[in-house]
Amino acid sequence: MNSRCTIGVLVPTNGGEPTTPPEARPIGRAALMLAKEGIDVIFGDALQDARITGYRAQPGGWQPVDAIPIDGLHDRFPSQLRSEQFSAIMRGRNGIVMANPVDFTLWCRDKIASQRGLEALGVPMPVVTADPDRFDAVLRAWGSGFLKPQYGALGIGVRRVIPGDPLPPTLEGVVPNRPDPTILQSAVEPPTAWASRTVRVLLQRTADGGWFQGAPVVRQSRTDPVANAANGAEVVDGTAALPSTCLAAIRTVVSTVARAFDALPIARRMVEVGIDLALDRELNPWVIEVNSRPRGRMEILAETAPERFDRAHRDACARPIRVLAAWSKKG
Repeated sequence: MNSRCTIGVLVPTNGGEPTTPPEARPIGRAALMLAKEGIDVIFGDALQDARITGYRAQPGGWQPVDAIPIDGLHDRFPSQLRSEQFSAIMRGRNGIVMANPVDFTLWCRDKIASQRGLEALGVPMPVVTADPDRFDAVLRAWGSGFLKPQYGALGIGVRRVIPGDPLPPTLEGVVPNRPDPTILQSAVEPPTAWASRTVRVLLQRTADGGWFQGAPVVRQSRTDPVANAANGAEVVDGTAALPSTCLAAIRTVVSTVARAFDALPIARRMVEVGIDLALDRELNPWVIEVNSRPRGRMEILAETAPERFDRAHRDACARPIRVLAAWSKKG
């Protein structure tokens, strides 16, 4: 069997070559490292007959390539915002194994379906309802909650509410001019002196079938109840910011999520997911949602403390591609 393999990574190219050299980006450095291991990585957004057109990282720049046969496909494409282009790409897949698979991505995107599925497999999460007729009554019982678009992302449309606040049946979603149904999730009251304190953990499959948990990344704000880095929330290393008891509890909860994924047929070809947790007043972690397009949190730490996080970020980029390569070599 040929020891080399080629993995396509679906990303928008916007019709042009990347402007930043591979060495300046963790994913570029990961691709250069993987090439030395016998894994050729092609980045692109055009696929036909299981052949990808795009760019290959090489020292100092990017090499345009055309119609390269691939052994596996890693999906990092913004399919919600570019649905027609994504559908065209999928028509050219021709059965090539893909991670994360479309069904899993859609399941993660639906906050009701994913929460119900995880709850059924033992993952504790704050109570949620998707029935607008019940919003007023349950919010009065809870005291506070969060309105969210059912298929939302990037924190768009999310807001904290208390009894008496407007509770619309739809909210702005990630796709412009296409409102999402509203869901209402009970609030996890944050630790004293914080308006919000949440944690992102990157959970990735390993080539031996196990799981890797990334370092917890904390997003926190003393004024904003929705901790969002894009809106100015502080992003810090959880291993330094949180006590050991909290870190141990986070590892335990994320391990519970990993076991749930092992039991879900829809997650069989899942290679990575972002686990979002909220910390309560006693620093107990609660899973609030899962995201099949995890990004940004480790990148921020790598920018602020590269000596500590740059290699971890590069390895996180490489790990899913190594898993796909291992699957392709097994046939």
